[in-house]
Amino acid sequence: MKQFRYNENNHSGLYRHRILIRKRILTTDELLQEIETFEDYGCYWAMVKTLKGSEIIGAGREQTKVEKRYVLRYSKSLDEFINNEHTTFEVVHNGVVYDVKSSINDDDKNITVTIVVEGRL
Repeated sequence: MKQFRYNENNHSGLYRHRILIRKRILTTDELLQEIETFEDYGCYWAMVKTLKGSEIIGAGREQTKVEKRYVLRYSKSLDEFINNEHTTFEVVHNGVVYDVKSSINDDDKNITVTIVVEGRL
């Protein structure tokens, strides 16, 4: 048995899920009402990491919500986009739209980016 086998920063898996990131655009109409539209920003390959049951129970969350963690390979354009938009964008995976709860660059080595999303009800 390996010592210290679990390493949180070592994301074992394959980048085999294609996700679409959509950027929010606010426009105003003649009545000065803001209209929210979304424009495609880019498609990326990602690993899907679902939250474990123990994490859901420990945090006291409802189990009816679908939360996923997407791990993407680092790209400079994606990192700049995340720094500018924070959580105002959305992710589309297999035709399902997810709202972004958090998005961060995992480490200083610029290897991966993690986006935590929550499904819409």
